[in-house]
Formats: sequence, C-alpha cells, structure tokens
Amino acid sequence: MTKSFSVTFLPSGNAGQSSGDEVLLEIARRSGVRIASACGGRGSCHSCAVRIEGNVPPPGIKDLSDFTQEDIAAGWRRACQTRLIGDCTVHVPAKTAAAAVLTGQDAGVQVVPIEQPILVRGSRTGFWQRGEQMVGPVSCDRALGLAVDLGTTNMAAALVDMTSGEVVGTAAKENPQAAFGADVISRCMHAMRGEASALALQAAAVAGITELATQLTKGHPEHIAELAVVGNSVMQHLLLKLSVDALARAPHQPKVFEAVDVLASTLHFPFAPGAWVNVGPNIAGFVGSDHVAALLETMFAPPTGSWALLDIGTNTEISLFNEGHLISVSCASGPAFEGGMLCCGMGAAPGAVQRVHLNGDFRLDTIGNAEPVGVCGSGALSMVAELRRSGTADKHGRLQSSFPRVRKRAEQLEFVLADESQTGALPVVFTQDDVRAVQLAKGAIRAGLELLLDEGKVPPDELGHIIIAGAFGKYIDMDDALAIGMLPPVVPRNRILQVGNAAGAGVRRIVACAMARQHATELARQSQYLELATRRDFQKIFIRSVSL
Repeated sequence: MTKSFSVTFLPSGNAGQSSGDEVLLEIARRSGVRIASACGGRGSCHSCAVRIEGNVPPPGIKDLSDFTQEDIAAGWRRACQTRLIGDCTVHVPAKTAAAAVLTGQDAGVQVVPIEQPILVRGSRTGFWQRGEQMVGPVSCDRALGLAVDLGTTNMAAALVDMTSGEVVGTAAKENPQAAFGADVISRCMHAMRGEASALALQAAAVAGITELATQLTKGHPEHIAELAVVGNSVMQHLLLKLSVDALARAPHQPKVFEAVDVLASTLHFPFAPGAWVNVGPNIAGFVGSDHVAALLETMFAPPTGSWALLDIGTNTEISLFNEGHLISVSCASGPAFEGGMLCCGMGAAPGAVQRVHLNGDFRLDTIGNAEPVGVCGSGALSMVAELRRSGTADKHGRLQSSFPRVRKRAEQLEFVLADESQTGALPVVFTQDDVRAVQLAKGAIRAGLELLLDEGKVPPDELGHIIIAGAFGKYIDMDDALAIGMLPPVVPRNRILQVGNAAGAGVRRIVACAMARQHATELARQSQYLELATRRDFQKIFIRSVSL
C-alpha cells in the first residue's frame, strides 16, 4: 500500500497530500499552487526548481547534472521529477510561482464595424436570430460576443456588443494549459498520452476562457450569445477535442482547415442557451487562425507597397504581401522569446529582467522595478544583444570566460545577473545554453523571412515595411533585434512597425461581423504556404542565420 505524505507549500501556505506515485508537481497543481513547467514535466528545464525541507528526497539524475553540490545539499530539486519520501515543506521561488503581468494583449479599435451582423434581434423578447438558428433567452438587454485570442502562453479576450460593435471590456490571463508545457509540441505529447490527458488540456482551455467571460460580464457568462476563437492549430484542435496526432508528426496536417461552428454547450461553456462557438480558418498545420486574424486586421489599413507580417511567439508565423499575393511560412522559434526553457526563464512577471545594460555601468531593468528573480523574453533578447555589443560573446555566441560576471558553474559558462547573496536563493544567470536557445530562435525567424522574400522575389532592401505583431513583439527593442541579426539590417529602422496583438484585434471583427468571417476565409484560402523543409537551401541559410 502506497504511503501518503503531507506537504506544505511556502510562501502560499497551501497544504497538500501525496496520492499514489505522483510527482511533487502534480501535488502542487492539485493543491492550487502554481509551479511553472516549461518542458511539460519532462525534466529538461529548470523552471520547476523548488527547495525542500524536512524529508528531502534524493536527487534525480538530471538534478545531479544541473545543480551544484551546494544546491543539492540545500534541498533544491525539480518538482516534476521528485516523489515524496515523507512529510516536508516546499519553498516555491518567486520566479517559479509568479504569474505573468499581461501587458500588450489589448489592441484594436474600440468600435468594430459590422457590415453584416452575426446576430439580429428575434421576434421574441430575449431571443436572437443567428441565420436559421435561435439563441436565447439572453437575460440582458443586448447580445454580447466574446472574442478570444487563444495563445499558447496567454489568452486575451474582448467583450463586444453584437449590435453596435462597441468593445465593452477587455481582459487577459495566462493560458492554464501552460502547466502542461510551454510550447505546442509539449502540449501535443501530453494530449497523445491518452483521452484523459487530451480532455485535461481541453478543460483547461475552457476554464480559462470561462474565467475571462465571467470577469468581463461581472459574473454573468450566460449573457454571452456568441464566442469567436482564434489560435494556432494545436490550440484549436485541443479546444475542439480533435486529435493532434497528425499535427505532431510530419507533414503536420490539421484535421480541419476551414472555420468551424459548434454549439457552446458541447464544449461545456456556460453561455446563453443556443450560443455558438466560431473557430477561425487555418492556412497550414502551423499557420493558424490567429495569424489569419492578424492578417485580417492588417488588411483594414495596410501599409503601401510590399510588407511582411511577423507574429513572434513559440511558433512564429510570417506572411509576405506583394502585388496582391500572400505567401506564408511557419518558423519553429521555440519558447525562448517567452522566457521558456531558459535556465532562469520566466514570464513577464514582477522581478523579471526585461532589459540589460552592459556598456558602462552594469544595470538591470526589471518589471515593476522589483528585485531580479528571472529573465523574461525581452530580457533574453536584450541580454544576447548586449553580450554581443560588449564582446562578452563572440559572433558564434560563445561566452568569453575572461569577462567580468562570467563564471563556470554546473559544467558550463554563465553570465551572473544576480548572485546567491543578492537573491537569497538560486542565482539569476544567463547560461551558454540560454545564448544558444536565443540564437536558434532568432535564426529560425531570420531564415524563414529570408526564404519567404526569396520565394516572393522581393529583395530585402526593397521590402516596404516589416510589421511586428504580438505582445512580445510590442515590447522588444528593435535595435536589439537588429543587433543580433533577427531582421535584415538593410531594412531601415523607420520601416519596422510594432503593432501589438493584431490577432486579438482581428478576432474582435470576426465575432460580430459575417463579412469579416468571409474575408478571413478568403485570406486563408488565398495565401500560398511555403514549406521550409522543401527548400534545399534552408539548412544552409538557417545555420548562417544563427550567427550573431
């Protein structure tokens, strides 16, 4: 018979009990304690590191290879790999427990035009007509639509009056699915474990959207008569309870390309009777409806001439518009630009390093001006740019051990941002592996953009504008992006536009207007998809693009 042990989590004070052969990360989730898990519990990152007191379990193989002997003696362990051996207390660091400050999620006009309404008032009080279907009764004086950008890391929502187009309110939160891994591949792997695992991911997405709906309707989600959702293909498949097996394997084909309408009740949303969910169309396996929504928003007021739209995230989608033609590509940039899979990576929460200054006096800018506890995506980009500018890293990304603040720890070089004496816990560092992760991310983006321009026969110096979309793209320093070669240096700085969450803005149009939905479908159908794997020169250009 398996013994049960008690655990107290600090600083929250939440108490938990082990059940069966589960790991500490699972106990924390069940006890309402947030512990980050960028790798989805595979033990390949450091995001779930906690310090255990009392009955301290022996270190695992990966703990022995990545923690120092001093760290191990102090009780530091990976929560995803640790099983309790007795009652204990678990100290959860601020980096591991902190929820992101969701800035940059809100974007778009405050009144969306409705050329052809999705809902019109019905003949009976409280009922609304949706084509041939009836929605209602809706227990408020107007029909409300919820527009959701379901991102891998965060979800953003806007409440829209379905008659006037007025944006009534906006909100955002971390995607609860992040507990199962920071990127789409981790989520796919979890879903493919079995039906229960896939349903857990679906329930997490529904719970997150419902929480936003409840917040925006002041406790009355039943007032919502329509839900429109855009997201990458994996997020859509998980929400719709579709298999992700084909997406996880080459050639990465989605089950559906077209927009999907389903009754909200079938997905367990507590909305008005007869409310529907519209999930937008995809371009390809990893160019989802979120990118289509961003294109839709851009097309309402497009720049003159040719332009490229980049939506940077764990998967970066890029589209090139030239002489009326659209070509799209997907780049596997990974979670580094969102703080995932870095040694001290974290979301954009208080204490996250967001800017580094190495030339002159060493200085860190952190979110909320708090003491540094980790590094977020913009901080990682800034870090690599400053390492290169100062010569602390060479053009190949190799850290130079002779420079101040560079030391060897746990068998690799790292740059110390805040040492143990400053943090009172594990140090905040940026390792050689972290530099490599940023190089791979920026290299994937640069290579994808170069090949897209080549396919569209647009020389980089003739590209009219580069539009950077997404919450991450809104806050990064473009000089840093240019410094590490993420974008072609021949594109003048004044031609690079940072527009924020264009996908969130586009889905506001989609939720209320049938013409916007039609336009989105046309954009998805018209866009030519470039599969990078079919280009013989991809590997050569990618390797070249990794250099700083």
